[in-house]
Amino acid sequence: DLDAKDEYLKLEECNAIDYHESYRTTKARKNEVNLEDCIEMYCKQETLNQDNMWYCPNCKDFKQASKKLDLWKLPKVLVIHLKRFCYSRHWRDKIETMVKFPQHDLSLKKFMLSTDQNHIKYDLRGVVNHYGGLGGGHYTAYCHSVADDKWHVFDDSHVASCSPEKCNSPSAYVLFYLQQEPRITNNGSSNGVEPMDVD
Repeated sequence: DLDAKDEYLKLEECNAIDYHESYRTTKARKNEVNLEDCIEMYCKQETLNQDNMWYCPNCKDFKQASKKLDLWKLPKVLVIHLKRFCYSRHWRDKIETMVKFPQHDLSLKKFMLSTDQNHIKYDLRGVVNHYGGLGGGHYTAYCHSVADDKWHVFDDSHVASCSPEKCNSPSAYVLFYLQQEPRITNNGSSNGVEPMDVD
């Protein structure tokens, strides 16, 4: 039967997919992971597989290599795009894992190579959500308003107040963090941070 054979081949290919460690670890954790764990796995050294080899400009050949990402300088506004879609040649899926992320005091100190900005912390200011699958879906947003110091949900033309806890959901797709302003101590000195201008 051709249909059964076709389905079997698709299943075999799905089983042979080489998932990134962050996806495998997430599945083992019963569909919940912390943002810090995601960043740690993203920055972890990995060896590129045979399908993703690096082209060496010196020897003019493809080589199996390792890659590692590190943070050197932090922005005033930090945008974190969560990987919500998984692709292979013939198979696609949406990743519905719950990513727990902090509302306040997000620190990237442990991922920094430079020590100049180790003191910087971030507060959550917005979340874009995606509902649906690969073929289509719907976007909403949670945003913190500086005007009334409250969270609001934006869903097409509908806007309503909401609790900060609603922001953390399995539909979270893009996170927006704003760098905290330097705090002035009682003796008038700051915490060593100079305010940054956004160009």
